[in-house]
Amino acid sequence: MKSKKIITLALAAAMVSVSALSVSAASLTNSQADGKTEVQAHISGSTTGNVTYKITIPDKVTFEPLSRPETSGTDSYKTAEYAVSLDEVSNLGADEQISVYVKDQNASVNDDQNFYIANVSNSNIKFKYQVFDVPKAQVREAVSINANPMTKAAGYYLAGFTAVDDRVDGTLVINEAQLWNNNYTLSDIVGDYSGYMVFYSAVEKK
Repeated sequence: MKSKKIITLALAAAMVSVSALSVSAASLTNSQADGKTEVQAHISGSTTGNVTYKITIPDKVTFEPLSRPETSGTDSYKTAEYAVSLDEVSNLGADEQISVYVKDQNASVNDDQNFYIANVSNSNIKFKYQVFDVPKAQVREAVSINANPMTKAAGYYLAGFTAVDDRVDGTLVINEAQLWNNNYTLSDIVGDYSGYMVFYSAVEKK
């Protein structure tokens, strides 16, 4: 695997009876400044000073099959859990942390900041999902990390790691109500979907 600092998670999804979202594996470290890997990745790289680290993201995350609710306007949520963890770290100062950020591959501070999965056959057909930094059982009481505007080009702040085994057990959530988009028939939206989550890590002051 190539060492990288920015990683891309491949998301695979399908509508109706096909499974929905797949996220690629990768590790973040301190020797390479940036990069992008689809489906699976393992990252090692360099940061400021003598700090070295490795952050691991999951090999794959999959939603349950998606389908339209029986009636338009009815909320129906599907979830997929993921984990990001700090596996190795050395020479990190007491006033420092390894910050992890995440965003959609096409998101920018001055434009659309949402996370999407898009139809593989027609990328104009796409649906939003939310990213939470808590387990599935806590989602109802939580606020997604992308509920507020993204203020940094690196993405939404996910976590600040300081010690080995620090981790985020998070959840992706998609509302099937949006599958009733008036622009598309059911036959239009059936199929495989994919998207990218781009992770970025950096040593920062707490």
